[in-house]
This record gives sequence, C-alpha cells and structure tokens, in this order.
Amino acid sequence: MPLTRPRTGRLSPTDHARLQRLLDVYGGVLTDHQREACRLHLDEDWSITELAEHLDCSRSGAHDLVRRAVAQLDHLEERLGLAAELARRDAVEAELRALAGPRATRSA
Repeated sequence: MPLTRPRTGRLSPTDHARLQRLLDVYGGVLTDHQREACRLHLDEDWSITELAEHLDCSRSGAHDLVRRAVAQLDHLEERLGLAAELARRDAVEAELRALAGPRATRSA
C-alpha cells in the first residue's frame, strides 16, 4: 500500500509542468511501464518510494525507470520540438481570444 505523506520533490513548478507536457505529447513512445511510472510520479505526485512499492522494485529501480523515461522525453523534444510548437500555438490562441473579447469565447 502506498505511503500517504506528501512528496518533497526537487522539481520546480515550471519543470514539473514542462515534464507533464512532454509526457502528454510523447508518452505514447514510452513503454507501458515507463509511461505508468511517469504518470504516477508526475500527474499523481507519487514519491519514488511509493512507486517502488507499487512496482514491487527497489527505490533505485523506480528512480532509474523514471529518470530514463524523462531523458527519453527530453531527447524527443530536443529532436522534434512538438511540445514547444504546441506551447507557441496555445499562446497565439490565447492572444487571439483576448483580442476577440468575451463574445468569441461564448461561441467556442
């Protein structure tokens, strides 16, 4: 059974959001095992200890699994840049909505 104490992660909120976005964009490329570990660690805020208990492995095994998956996500973003392109498009859309005013958001 997972521990219930809150995670004291070392990631800044910006890095955490960036990794969540990368997982959303490139998660399908990861193995099921890597994707599930990253999802629990990033989206559900599970600690490495909780992951290790859930995956029935050592803490270092759980840490390595997440670390390798994150490295793969970073590598894919460096090569393809899809998450950056989505962020750029989101910013343009937000700017256009702001310029269009409240009438445009009601019809969407």
